[in-house]
Order: sequence, then C-alpha cells, then structure tokens
Amino acid sequence: MNQHAPWLDLGIRAGFMVAVYCIFAAQIPTYYSLNGIAALLDGAVLTGVIAAGIGTTMLAGEFDLSVGSMAAVAGVVTIKIFGLGVLPAIAAATVIAGVLGALQGLLIGSLGINSLVFTIGTLIALRGIALILSGENTVTVPIEQLSDIDVLTERVLGVFSPLSGVLVAVFVTVGLLLRFTRFGREIYAIGGGRNEARAAGVPILRPMIIAFALSGTLAGLGGALLSVRSGSASPLAFDTVLLSAATTCLIGGIALQGGRGNIIGIAIGLFTLRFFVAGVASLGAPYWLQNLATGALLILVIATQLVPAVLGGRRVRSRPSPAPAQP
Repeated sequence: MNQHAPWLDLGIRAGFMVAVYCIFAAQIPTYYSLNGIAALLDGAVLTGVIAAGIGTTMLAGEFDLSVGSMAAVAGVVTIKIFGLGVLPAIAAATVIAGVLGALQGLLIGSLGINSLVFTIGTLIALRGIALILSGENTVTVPIEQLSDIDVLTERVLGVFSPLSGVLVAVFVTVGLLLRFTRFGREIYAIGGGRNEARAAGVPILRPMIIAFALSGTLAGLGGALLSVRSGSASPLAFDTVLLSAATTCLIGGIALQGGRGNIIGIAIGLFTLRFFVAGVASLGAPYWLQNLATGALLILVIATQLVPAVLGGRRVRSRPSPAPAQP
C-alpha cells in the first residue's frame, strides 16, 4: 500500500468536514461566531469522548454496544455521591466504569465470546443497574450544591470550557497510547488479523482488556461529565449515544474489520457529524429528524466501506482459473 494513502484518505475526509461546515455556516451566521464555535465544541464532548473509546475496540476488531448504559450508570453514581465534591464524584464513577469495562474485555477475551453478543447482554444488565441505583427515578444535584456545576461551563480562551478541554485531553491521550505504546501496537495487531497476531506471539487477552477498559472508562467519563453539567442523571439517558459514536468512528475511517484508522480520523468524523447535526437542528428540524439523518449518514458510510469489498470479492471469484499446464 502506498505510504501516503492514509494521509490522503484523512485529507479527503477533512475536506468533506470543511465542506459540511461551510454549507451550514453560509446559512447560519452564528456558526462562525465565538459563541457558536463554543457551543459546537461543548456539544461534541459526549459523543467525542465515547467515540474515542468505542473506536479503540473497533481497532481491535471488536465492538462495545454497552457504552450508553455504562454512561447512564456512571451518571447516576456521580450524582448520588455528588456530596463528595465535583471532581471526586466524577473520578469515582469513571474508575468504576473502567473496572466494569476491563471485566468485559477479560471475559470476552478469555472465553472467546463474540463481543457484539456479550455487550448486548451487558447493555441490558447495566441499564438495569442504573434503574436500581436511581430507584427508577431521575436523580438530581442537591440545590445547595448547584453552584458547583458552573465550573464546567466557564469559558477559557474564548471558546474552550473545562468540558471541551477534557475532550482535547482525551483525544491526545488516546492518540499517544495507540501510536507510541506497545499496548497500542497490540490493539492494531489483533484487529488487523487475530490469527496472524497470535502466530507472531502477540498476546490477545491483554489488548482486549485494555481496549474495553478504555471504552468503559471514557463512557463513564462522558456520562459523569454530562450528568454534572445538567445537574441530574436519568437511568434511561444516553440511549442514542452509541449511534452517534459509531457514526463518528466510521466517518473518521475506522475500519469495520478492525486494524485501520486513528484518533485524528475520529476527530474529523466527530466534527463532521457535529457540524451536520447542529446545522440540521439550527434549521429547525425536530429531534427525531436529527436522529434519522444521523442513521442515514451511518448507513451511507457503512455502504462505502462494504460495497467496494463485496465488488472486489466478486471480481476475484469471477476471474477465470489458469489453464492447466500441458504435459
């Protein structure tokens, strides 16, 4: 493969992102104001943080369907223990989610269970845990502590807030982990070819645990942050975040088969989707239509990955076999 192909692919995706932004910015003046940019950044935090985690499992050739329920559990835990303080509550909920994610990776890797099947089960189980912890009701921050949540929305450098700062920190950290550590190389290896990686002596269980631990940690972090920002947590919240996170990863070039993609592509996919959804919403579209548009975009992106592979396979199968050598 041409060594410049990945960067060319990223350039094309970045060009598409800029085109989407320009289309909506031409019709919505607030798009290029400081407040508009700040709102776009803050609105991208939940999807971006969770996409960084779920994208890591996709690079490993797996998929974590439980991220929405994990975020809901973390949100409920954060608000329930909010009396400890903003940062301790967020940190505790994030650690709990990370441990649950690592346990998922351990079971999937050691038992050889399909991650899609397994995480459907944990998606349901974790949603049940969120309902139990919350008493099947929305939990809220105590009135006397409402002022504590303002720290997450204060602006720094005009457009950045602590929330968007966390998003940047997550992307940088995950990018460095994948690019420069042994664990990152192992994740790419098992995603690129499980049997080949095993034959080359690459451990399977360790990168599996790390990938799912990272996915759980970031899902918990996203759920905790957004629950604190809103001052409440619902056990049924974050039910659509999986759709947005998966779409983000696929737009950004994370391969369905695993082993290909990077955090820069996920960032491009995130803002492409965010520009698109925020633009549709600004034009007055109802919420259900925004989700419909996101789903349609996801189907289109999946088709662009699968159709060339299917057509290529057909061409290979239709190629005539070489004639046998004459004696």
